Amino acid sequence: MTTAAVIFDMDGLLLDTERVCLEGFIHARRHFQLTDGHDTFYKCVGLRAEASNQIVRDSLDDKIDFDAFNMVWRSHMSEQLEKQVPLKQGALQLIQLLAYKTIPMGVATSTQTPQARHHLQKAGLLQHLTCVIGGDLVTQGKPHPEVYLRVAERLEQAPENCIAFEDSETGTRAAIASGAKTVQIPDLIHPSENFAKHGQLIAPTLLEGAMLVGLISHSDL
Repeated sequence: MTTAAVIFDMDGLLLDTERVCLEGFIHARRHFQLTDGHDTFYKCVGLRAEASNQIVRDSLDDKIDFDAFNMVWRSHMSEQLEKQVPLKQGALQLIQLLAYKTIPMGVATSTQTPQARHHLQKAGLLQHLTCVIGGDLVTQGKPHPEVYLRVAERLEQAPENCIAFEDSETGTRAAIASGAKTVQIPDLIHPSENFAKHGQLIAPTLLEGAMLVGLISHSDL
């Protein structure tokens, strides 16, 4: 396979923001005297705002106003991310290596595009990316492959000639469905034994995943 381009998910893959989001979620749950609700949060990982908001709204069971809960959650998360947007292990190094090799790169995320670009800029990654397509620019969210197809189109490459990196099961399904060779780097949720058979490669870190598909070698590090 010729690797013409690389497509990355963002949250939990390039940016260590899923943990910040979880911390904010737990903060809001405790603020309203609710249990931490890890299972509810994990159901939201990889989804667009509309879908994840509905899951959270249902979990509140009309006991807590969703808008009030969401304000506490998002305010806490925004406050932390304005201080620093944390990077996942190896993310900056891999992006810089691929940029040096002149391999085009794009981001396919469920996050709203302006917010995604802001976070990527703050983390020092945006300058190396050809495009960023967020959940607001597609009609169907992950696990539908539309966002990956849109990024491949913007990179002027067939999806089959792209390598996609994802962390969540939802995003991995989308990447696989697009036709891209897919590498899953699990973050908060590890893939089940059955899900690991979907055809993706699985690696513990971005750099190890990139070596697994021949994008980089030990001599590059």
